[in-house]
Amino acid sequence: MDIFRKRYLIPLFIILLLSIRFVAEIGIDRTPHDRFRVTRIIDGDTVELIGGDRLRLLGIDCPERGEPFYDSARAYLAQLALNKISQIGFSHRRRDGYGRLLGYMTVDSFFLNELMVRNGLAHVYLFEDNLSDRDNIERLLAAQNDAIDHGRGIWSVERQPESYYVAKKGGLRFHRPGCASVKDLLPGEYVKFDSRLEAFRKGLSPCRNCRP
Repeated sequence: MDIFRKRYLIPLFIILLLSIRFVAEIGIDRTPHDRFRVTRIIDGDTVELIGGDRLRLLGIDCPERGEPFYDSARAYLAQLALNKISQIGFSHRRRDGYGRLLGYMTVDSFFLNELMVRNGLAHVYLFEDNLSDRDNIERLLAAQNDAIDHGRGIWSVERQPESYYVAKKGGLRFHRPGCASVKDLLPGEYVKFDSRLEAFRKGLSPCRNCRP
């Protein structure tokens, strides 16, 4: 009887010991809320979340590396979001062509997309598939106009102006007059703006090719 018990109790003890070890290594389950903890700041409008997903802040565009206020935008976003749990509001399209999440980020009740714009560290950058996000877009545009009015951040940088700027009717980008994207447009197919700021105030953003 003792031999029989030993034959089965020893393996049972080993199984129990291993199960305790594995449970300890797994640790505490993450809640869905913790999934949006910011672990790294890529640049002024992109962060990395726990688990490796990248999130692109929707509706805004920050200076690129080498442009004025790039470092300031990145540092400010780090101050607001790094190592903090965020809440993400999504639009119709959850990811872009690079696989990044697209969303409106809130941390401690602060709407970070809006704060980046209001402090002159980003401008509004819209796409047709998120134009129905009216409340968020109105807040972003109001923040941008406020930053323009006070000359904050990117709005303090002087640029050599064109005599006018052009946008396709119904489009979301504005261009220099000679840009290939608009040079073949016929009268009635485009609108003119006397200044860059006039186009920005209408919610348009600069063409990435001619970079007005």
